[in-house]
Amino acid sequence: MQCECVPHGASRMRGYNVFRNHFLKNRQIREVRIMKKTVRYGILSTSSIVPRFVRGLNLTGSGTVIAIASRSSEKAAAMAQLLEIPEYYDDYEKVIQHPGIDAVYIPLINSMHYPYAKKALLAGKHVIVEKPFVLHEKEALELASLAAENHLFITEAVKTPFLPVYARIRKLIEDKTYGNIRFMEFRQSYTDGPYTQGWNRKKEYGGGVLIANEAYFFHMAEFLGGKVLSAQGCASYSDPDEAEDQCAVMATLEGGILATLCVSQKVLFHNGLTIHLDQARIEVPDYWKAKTAYIYKDDQLIETVKAECEYEFQYELAHYNECIRSQFSFSPITPVSNTARYIGWCEKLYQSFKK
Repeated sequence: MQCECVPHGASRMRGYNVFRNHFLKNRQIREVRIMKKTVRYGILSTSSIVPRFVRGLNLTGSGTVIAIASRSSEKAAAMAQLLEIPEYYDDYEKVIQHPGIDAVYIPLINSMHYPYAKKALLAGKHVIVEKPFVLHEKEALELASLAAENHLFITEAVKTPFLPVYARIRKLIEDKTYGNIRFMEFRQSYTDGPYTQGWNRKKEYGGGVLIANEAYFFHMAEFLGGKVLSAQGCASYSDPDEAEDQCAVMATLEGGILATLCVSQKVLFHNGLTIHLDQARIEVPDYWKAKTAYIYKDDQLIETVKAECEYEFQYELAHYNECIRSQFSFSPITPVSNTARYIGWCEKLYQSFKK
């Protein structure tokens, strides 16, 4: 069964609910049909995100890691030992061609996402690509076509829409409890750590704060508010020969909703998401990994939303495993057609940064 549902905004919320209810109501039938098949993964890279991916995958109960590869045999061996992964290789192709692997997770340098995702699809593997999916819209569309033609699943790894706290937030928006949504502010800042160093600073490798953070912004803006109709922005560079280290983006959504993204590696500000409705605002600290949200009316806290969240990665991976086990090519929540549009917006923004 191919998933052709690619909804936006409220319609995407309906798509989410239909998907969720279908699987909840038919869980026993589904488990008999698929014989409780565990999705077997191979990982390309020993990057810092890998332990988090493996922890989340193990918590799903529906996936396991069979093998990991790095260009360094020592790094691959060390990560395999740390995470109790049975096999390790110093050649990515060994994982891609591995007959015992169903799906490949790709958290490589950004510029390597497209070629290795394509290799994995051509080898008959399902693919989960870390953010950003690719660097060019045409690459995303090509990968989507290749996956559909070969009855394989592919997605960008985006955890935020699946976090439990957003179930309550979506319900408030759908029900118009506090009126219509009008404005959203997305804020991310970090002045140290791996995302401020090495290849993340290099344009040629797909570095820069926009491409590093666009997925959360565009996916969540549309998930909560509706389709993005236009986007414009600006960026600043500490070194003109390197990637941007600050950016600001303003997007116009259907229904006249506005959304902004502000990212900085130079200064720290209050990270999070603020959702402004007619009669209230919702504050979501560290929105990309949130467990709690705060609802204010007339600047008075009226509700604290706390959602049980065992580990942030497990919810998206449980969903993606369900998609693979049910023979979907695309997620109805993070479809590649949407991801491709977002990358297209980024390409236009980068062109405007040069002017």
